[in-house]
Amino acid sequence: MNIKKYLSIYKGLPKDIYLLFISIVINKMGSFIMPLLTLILAVKIGLSKTEVGLFSTIAMLTQVPFIILGGNLVDKFGGKKIIVFTQIIGSLVYLGCGFMKLNFTVVILIIIASDIYAMASPAFTSMVPLVTPSPLMKNAYSLIYLGGNLGLAIGPTIGGILFNNHLNLLFIIDALTTLLSAGLILFFIKVKDKVDNSLQKTETEQSELTNSNSIFSFLYNNPILVIFPIIMLVYNFCYIQWTFMLPLQIVDIFKSNGASFFSLLLSTNAIIVIILTPLLTSFIQKIEPLKSIFIGGVFYLSSFVLFAINKFMIIFILSIIIMTIGEILITINANHYIAKNTPKQYLGRSNSLLFVVSGTGYAVGPVVMGNIIILTSFKNAWLLVSAFMLCGVVSMYFLRRFEKINVLKKQILIIKFLAILKLKLLSKSDKPTLNSNK
Repeated sequence: MNIKKYLSIYKGLPKDIYLLFISIVINKMGSFIMPLLTLILAVKIGLSKTEVGLFSTIAMLTQVPFIILGGNLVDKFGGKKIIVFTQIIGSLVYLGCGFMKLNFTVVILIIIASDIYAMASPAFTSMVPLVTPSPLMKNAYSLIYLGGNLGLAIGPTIGGILFNNHLNLLFIIDALTTLLSAGLILFFIKVKDKVDNSLQKTETEQSELTNSNSIFSFLYNNPILVIFPIIMLVYNFCYIQWTFMLPLQIVDIFKSNGASFFSLLLSTNAIIVIILTPLLTSFIQKIEPLKSIFIGGVFYLSSFVLFAINKFMIIFILSIIIMTIGEILITINANHYIAKNTPKQYLGRSNSLLFVVSGTGYAVGPVVMGNIIILTSFKNAWLLVSAFMLCGVVSMYFLRRFEKINVLKKQILIIKFLAILKLKLLSKSDKPTLNSNK
């Protein structure tokens, strides 16, 4: 394989994107606690499956106001300040946990730290289009996504090794790598804190601003940007089960080896992202985002069915590979779709809407399925998730058709307008002037 050709899609991106990529690699390389939260609650704290689901849902739901706040703060102060502030505060909370005995107080502090980190979610995604030309935006999102998974390819493996006997050390390393990541952004990334509206707005954005004075009126005039996150809610409800139901299923099947085996699946997910993200990004360059997300949903569906009928580790690894292909297609294109259809001065709030609405799927997924797997088997639970995923895939298919029809209608209206304008100009040119009557 020609490595230069393989990575050529990342050539020519802005310097700030490369620095953001390095920062995210460092951050995710030390990200141990949240990926292992289900196992911390179940194995270390000793909660039941229902209680684990409830706490996971609480951790997600409490993030909602922080994400909304983060989106507003990003549009007001800029993404860089929000990222640095939240990462420093959150890492200090984790650092404190590293010197405490594991109990419910630590669980509460984990939730608080995750809420603080959640404030930065809109900041990371909104920073990309501010420094990246539109033709390179999908490549930039691809590189940022790749960076996160480069770190995660290493982090969970270390986490799985230290989980049983050195959990406190994981909190400390997590905090220190986050501080290092924040320092890199603070001192080296030079992106402007706020959008210069006079320079950044395109002609399309100017016309949109003329017709909409707030984020609410903008969304009212662009309902597809509200429908899209709702469908992504279904996608995420199903996707989150691989970090909630799957570790419980793995522990149920493989007993004491469950934590190590699940860490292997986490690393497999990250490694496949590293290998396939550049290739898939290059392949889907000319494919519209909604079509790529639809195809990604089909891969999700296939992997969930395999989770339902399988009890062998090799098949779990194969299923994770299939699921990860879908994850790559969906993640890159979801962020790109919002950025492509949103004026820059609304990016923070639009991204926060995407995180809140679609993230509701992450939040309710564990508590809903936590109650269901008490009443039935893992097989039936995964088949139910597969049915939900099928609904999401079908909905995305029809949303894509709806968008194509809307685009066609707009093109027809533009053609009609130009035709009428041309007729008016011709009729004016045909009228006799005063001089010609003399």
